[in-house]
Amino acid sequence: YISAIGYPDNGEKFNKFWPANLHVVGKDILRFHAVYWPAFLLAADLPVPRRIYAHGWWTKDGEKISKSLGNVIDPLQLVEKYGLDQTRFFLMSEVNFGSDGDFSHEKLVRKANTHLANELGNLCQRTLTMVFKNCNQAVPTQIQQFSSQDEALLAKTRALRSTCGEAISHQAIHKYVAAMVSMIWDANKYIDDMEPWALRKTDEDRMATVLYVLMEVLRVSAILYQPLIPTSANEILDQLGIPKDERTFDHLETCSVAKGTPISKPKGVFPRLEFEEEA
Repeated sequence: YISAIGYPDNGEKFNKFWPANLHVVGKDILRFHAVYWPAFLLAADLPVPRRIYAHGWWTKDGEKISKSLGNVIDPLQLVEKYGLDQTRFFLMSEVNFGSDGDFSHEKLVRKANTHLANELGNLCQRTLTMVFKNCNQAVPTQIQQFSSQDEALLAKTRALRSTCGEAISHQAIHKYVAAMVSMIWDANKYIDDMEPWALRKTDEDRMATVLYVLMEVLRVSAILYQPLIPTSANEILDQLGIPKDERTFDHLETCSVAKGTPISKPKGVFPRLEFEEEA
């Protein structure tokens, strides 16, 4: 580990990267990395990693994965069949990081369809289609004062970075995903409660305000979704008209959806997956 980052010849490079903030290992080799390796480092008068975290193992349909059982999972085949982001989303959301997790094609399909296609994808499609058709194909400009419902949703949106950061600080990747799923669930409830399709006939400025709030929620959510589903998150940001140089976490508070920005006709981001029984 330490020779790869310059020890003992390149002190500047070594001091930049060591000690490691986090050393992730498999649970079967925890003893070697939590007892023997720190002892070697201390004997050499070198600092030990600040944190060691042991991850669990995957099983498949309740059975240990092994070549003899013929149930080995090829991740490249999963990506080819289901998509990279759908595969990433399932693997990071299915289990508590550190515990063992059970893989099944059916669970992957169900989770991707529910949280990505049905919830996030549908929210994007509904929101952006209404904006494209009813707001001159651009981000709304006639924004009213926000209502209490608007402010409540935006407040949760502003707190999302802190919630996700707290989860990651404890390697709780599944809690990061859960926070994102909860945010999109709340946004879907908001659009159903506000009914912008009905407001189009009675109060166009209120409709525009609701759609603007939803676009801002989608902007923040897509930026925070980038570590999990990078390709899809950036497709959403493209459709929102967010410049490529305004997509880092630093831009969550300093930027917003720019009023009047033209948008293109929205396209579906997450195709629905089909589950096929294995032969």
